[in-house]
Amino acid sequence: LVNHIKQSLDGAADCPVVAFGGSYGGTLTALMRASHPATVVGGLAASSELGYYDAASWKDHGVDEFAFEDVVAKDYEQADPKCLPAVQAAVTAIEAATEDQLIRDFHVCNAEALGPSKSSLFTYSLEGLPQQDYPYTIGSMPAKPVNHVCDVLVGALSAFLSDEDTRADILIRAAGTVVAMSFGYDGSQCIPFYGVGGPGNTPGDGPGLGSWGYQSCTETLHQFSARTIRNYSFDYRSSADLCSKLYNGSVTPDVSGLARQFGGYALADGSAGVKNLIWSHGTLDPWHGWFKQMKPPPPESGVHHFLMEGSAHHLDLRGPNPADPPDVVAARAAYEKIIFSWIQEAATPSEDLLFA
Repeated sequence: LVNHIKQSLDGAADCPVVAFGGSYGGTLTALMRASHPATVVGGLAASSELGYYDAASWKDHGVDEFAFEDVVAKDYEQADPKCLPAVQAAVTAIEAATEDQLIRDFHVCNAEALGPSKSSLFTYSLEGLPQQDYPYTIGSMPAKPVNHVCDVLVGALSAFLSDEDTRADILIRAAGTVVAMSFGYDGSQCIPFYGVGGPGNTPGDGPGLGSWGYQSCTETLHQFSARTIRNYSFDYRSSADLCSKLYNGSVTPDVSGLARQFGGYALADGSAGVKNLIWSHGTLDPWHGWFKQMKPPPPESGVHHFLMEGSAHHLDLRGPNPADPPDVVAARAAYEKIIFSWIQEAATPSEDLLFA
């Protein structure tokens, strides 16, 4: 495809190509650079999950099954020390509520949309929002949504009680506000059942019938557990059985397939010998859990690491904004210099060609 495009565009035939990607696109960027080094001269892999797919190397990098959710919990705790207790109070209230009350206050179409437990949709929303914890408003999502969630929930714990309300009622309505924000609810229609791959499943999404669910059932199953926002224990057999049921026995999750074929941590630390790669992560993003304790790669490896304080999911790939954290601004400036050097190197004929 790349070669076709280069041949189709006037003047592009000899242009070096650099790959960019965020999230799973960041993983694909790294894999493309590793497998097609003659096609792309380098790549920026932002917020990639690749190390999470290399569980055999987790222990060496201080990673365990709770790494994803631990970042989520830390984000809420840093936003407000009272936030996690408010979350737990809301979960308790939700589990004790009637389905009719939750259908009304969570704006869902039916009880199925709540997930396997009454609080599943709420905790699923909480797990997803730190990825979107950007410092400015995007669409209906407010700036710093994690802080906004904590303001809503902590406020519900201390709100004045009227004669009609109980503390549980106020907490449930606050939780409903969180769910509505997470799903972009605008009042025009109810929130439908998300699917088995979402609420109640593996943190970060798991086996399901959508494209991401199929990915989980083949090569990107997240071996994550949870212990703070909710209680969940990863079980490979249960996930594999669900995949078999969903896809009529045609697929089986291979949790180490990507690392085995392309390299996991070895791609990120430079030991795989694949140079011209930039790996970037933000400290607010749960997907950086595998990356945060990595040592800087040797300069000669041609691999570059950026861990940006106060940055959410691939914020560095978004357009510049006055509210961007300083680390993001600095990282973008560094990327420009690094990528320009790749292009210069690729566009300069080698000595072998000059003297052939």
